[in-house]
Amino acid sequence: MAVAEGEELFIKTPLIRSEELSTKLGASVWLKLENLQNTFSFKVRGVGNLCKRAVDKGCCKLVSSSGGNAGLAAAYCAKKLQKPILVVVPDSTPVNVVKKLETIGAEVLVHGKVWDDANEKALEIVSSDTSAQFIHPFDDPLIWDGHSSMVDEIKEQLHGNTPDAIVVAVGGGGLMCGVCQGLHQVGWGDVPVVAMETIGCDSLNCCVREKKWSQIPDITSAAKCLGARQVCQQAYQWLSQHKIISCLVNDREAASACLQFADEHHMLVELACGAALAAAYGDTLHELLRTDQLSLRNGHIVLVVCGGSAVSLDLLGQWRDMFAL
Repeated sequence: MAVAEGEELFIKTPLIRSEELSTKLGASVWLKLENLQNTFSFKVRGVGNLCKRAVDKGCCKLVSSSGGNAGLAAAYCAKKLQKPILVVVPDSTPVNVVKKLETIGAEVLVHGKVWDDANEKALEIVSSDTSAQFIHPFDDPLIWDGHSSMVDEIKEQLHGNTPDAIVVAVGGGGLMCGVCQGLHQVGWGDVPVVAMETIGCDSLNCCVREKKWSQIPDITSAAKCLGARQVCQQAYQWLSQHKIISCLVNDREAASACLQFADEHHMLVELACGAALAAAYGDTLHELLRTDQLSLRNGHIVLVVCGGSAVSLDLLGQWRDMFAL
């Protein structure tokens, strides 16, 4: 069904209090359930905004590069907007995600080892087709505008309470950019962002370590949907414009968080989302509080459950065996 005039391509997602995590942390831990979007991740907010603007300007075809979730969001939006789409994905993209893209109606081209390779190919295709519009997975002001809507919802849903921190997973940095932008737009410019990455997919933390806009040589983490060797430049710039605490977990910690989340909240999320969940299920938030990098002045922490489609019961079982959980 086509999108109606004025209709959003994303839904307003619930913000729920996790009794288990709140008890563990000694504060109210709120889960922003972006995994409940139609495409199972937050990506549809920003990607949808960019796609709608492109179609409004008269583009005839959309081209996206994605390791999965952004491509699914773009394919879903293209279908709703009744436009054809080509999605270029790297070899690391799970087969079930490719099948989902094709089921939605996207043309899929597999190219390169990692997302950066697929992105270069997508840009090459667009450069030779004036009727096509490139839909970046995370690096576009319209993407960040779309993601910032999440913070508008969070402020409304917290009913006057201000969070002491917002926890997000970081891949290319689009979600973090949108959250930072949203925080400043609603008057929460002093609310810290805890930016979680997995070791081996730590492009933001690389910038922090090297004190410059840097890139990592390769993606070695199993959390492939965090797989950008370099965050967007705006994400790097936010490091000096907002209190961002960059933290790392290993793949085992991320997988363990996914399994505990499934047990306690009866929802499946992929390993990339597990990086954010691991902040609460592991020691990260406790350590930040112990070392006074965070404080519980208001007693509320928001964790963005960014979701992800590349997950199944079988995959959770594989993680349990692989990491001896």
